[in-house]
Amino acid sequence: MGFDYEKKQKITGNSLDDCKDKLYKTFGKDFRIVDKQIVQKSSFLGFRKRDVTEVTYVTFHPNAYSPDSKSYDDDAEMQRLAKNREGILQNQSSILMTAQLSQVNQQVASKLDEFTKEMNSKLQAIAAGNQEKHESIKKITDLLEQNEFSYSFINMIEEKIRNEFSLEHLDDFDLVERRVVDWIGEAISIAPDVVYRPPHVYIIVGPTGVGKTTTLVKLAALFIKSYSAENKTRPNFCFITTDSMRVGAMEQLERWGDRLSANVLKAERAEDLKTLFEENRENMDAIFIDTSGYSPNDAHHLAQIKMLLDIPGMNPDVYLALTASTKSRDLQNIMQNYEPFGYKSVIVTKCDESEQIGNVISVLNEKHKAVSYLTHGQMAARDITRANVVDFLLRLEGFKIDRVHVENKFGSE
Repeated sequence: MGFDYEKKQKITGNSLDDCKDKLYKTFGKDFRIVDKQIVQKSSFLGFRKRDVTEVTYVTFHPNAYSPDSKSYDDDAEMQRLAKNREGILQNQSSILMTAQLSQVNQQVASKLDEFTKEMNSKLQAIAAGNQEKHESIKKITDLLEQNEFSYSFINMIEEKIRNEFSLEHLDDFDLVERRVVDWIGEAISIAPDVVYRPPHVYIIVGPTGVGKTTTLVKLAALFIKSYSAENKTRPNFCFITTDSMRVGAMEQLERWGDRLSANVLKAERAEDLKTLFEENRENMDAIFIDTSGYSPNDAHHLAQIKMLLDIPGMNPDVYLALTASTKSRDLQNIMQNYEPFGYKSVIVTKCDESEQIGNVISVLNEKHKAVSYLTHGQMAARDITRANVVDFLLRLEGFKIDRVHVENKFGSE
């Protein structure tokens, strides 16, 4: 619908806003400005003229509107509405973002609540399981702890017992114990004998104090015995030491070299080792390389040893030496930090100095590593044996071992 406008009228003021105020006081909102201009008005007595604002306006009834009549106020009103709309949109965006953040927070809180409930449930289940643990399982757990098996290995054995045995069979402890011994044996991986084209290069790496030099000599003695057992001519071999850290390392190896009629050579740099290898590879059946011992956490020196041993064409048989008495956590750390050397198997040394072997079995199993040899004592010619499962099982404390059974089951490995 339209407005019925009355005739145009004029009013002056000091400014446009002054004119609007005057019109508003007179007509309220029932007016519309249709034109404005600046005019000069004489001052009092006409001596001076000044600029004033003159607006042309019309008055109308509230229901009278003409879409064709656009005034200066229409533009101002449109700008005001546009600003209001922009503000509303901004508020809507802010409200929406706040709502989204609130939703995310609610989701996070819900997930956290679910996780907390799940963990509490598991902890309760563990606690309940401990309270309801069968007597046979308790006894097996005590025996495994006594032999210093790792926590994860013990949990694995307990889970196997629960899955395999009914409550009735759990009452037969001898049966459970026999089966657990089998599982322990099955967890032990023995490295197979590997035939190398001459020269067979033996390298032993490992932290300080594990007996690498003595073990290397024992390997050489075992190597001689293998030739003798096959009625072969005594093999030609030599020792090369790269140990420049330990005082007397060269002298110790030279004493053993004299006993075994083998040359002892020294290499302080990778170039030295490469030269010695090239000079001896054609006339040696085996080369035994001794290395320096460092802390397994000494990454700098371990990297230096790795670079020194990296000789093209050498294709060494690398062993990691570990003492039987080392704690499970330390064994894990050592094995992890010596991975870059590419050791194929482990030699467990000083078995005569430890009554427990569960720590070694656990970590070898968890790291998926095989064991090649066990050493015990200082006699080079005899105090080293090829590793076998039966020897490991016979060293278990407190377990009743059926020797005939384990030899039949694992004796050929």
